[in-house]
Amino acid sequence: MQESKALHRAAGEDAHPTAPPKKRLSRQARNEEICGTVMGALPVLSCLVFSVVPMILALVMAFFDMRTIISFDGAQFVWFDKFAEVLTDENFWTAFLNTVIYSLTLPVSLVLALFIAAALNATVKGTGIFRVILFLPFICSSVAIVFVWKWLFDTNYGVLNEILGVRVGWLDSEWMFRFSLIVMMVWAQTGYKVILLSASLTSVNQSYYEAAELDGANRWQKLIHITVPAVSPTLFFLLVTGLISILQLFSEVQVMDPTGGQSINYAALTLVFYIYRQGFNYFDMGAAAAASWILTIVVLFITVLNFKISKLWVKYD
Repeated sequence: MQESKALHRAAGEDAHPTAPPKKRLSRQARNEEICGTVMGALPVLSCLVFSVVPMILALVMAFFDMRTIISFDGAQFVWFDKFAEVLTDENFWTAFLNTVIYSLTLPVSLVLALFIAAALNATVKGTGIFRVILFLPFICSSVAIVFVWKWLFDTNYGVLNEILGVRVGWLDSEWMFRFSLIVMMVWAQTGYKVILLSASLTSVNQSYYEAAELDGANRWQKLIHITVPAVSPTLFFLLVTGLISILQLFSEVQVMDPTGGQSINYAALTLVFYIYRQGFNYFDMGAAAAASWILTIVVLFITVLNFKISKLWVKYD
């Protein structure tokens, strides 16, 4: 009987073996784990503090008629009145139209950057120097760039008018202002696109070009049927990020004309500039918050649409 109990006890111990004791982390490993957790939490905390919380606060403010900029004291809940106020404001639609017009900068700079990158990708001397020169505007302050171009465009003592020998009001009329600003932004943004497209072109299999030459393809056909599909993921990245950046255009127009182009039918007024004026010039933070959420919805819609359309022309193989 005792032998049977002993056998059962031994069988039970074999069926449920004891778990091995956990190894204690060394002091260095524990410090590394803590450090990794802290470093990983910093971006999350930064996103919460500087992105999520302001977005929620702006959404709440959009439903209030606020009397002060930084306080809800005396604020009145007005439902969707601020959204209706923004959407019926003529200046908002002027800003929307200007933003759409300035978005023409993107296709012009993309096409120009593609041709320049294809030319620099050829095995000729000095391409590195040209890449550095083209990239310099991207690393310069946008405010400094605008001040330089504002001096170039000046009607009375601008360098461009001195070179042309005529008196052109580059910033004195509605459409000339828009044209001048697009020229400036194309100059400032093309270099960055050239660098990324040049890097993408280096990974293109040269055997495709050799096979195309054997088939009698010209340069244009090789560009359309080989180069563009090969760099389409980079073009897609530049398209998405470029559209988001242009929809948030502010510093360039604000420095070029702090009034928003009041004397030229508000040609310098963009969506973000409109939000800034509503909040800090007219002290209507409710309308500014409503306009910011309308802009957020526009950016989200365009970005999702780009990802949907990208399936038709972006090649990842």
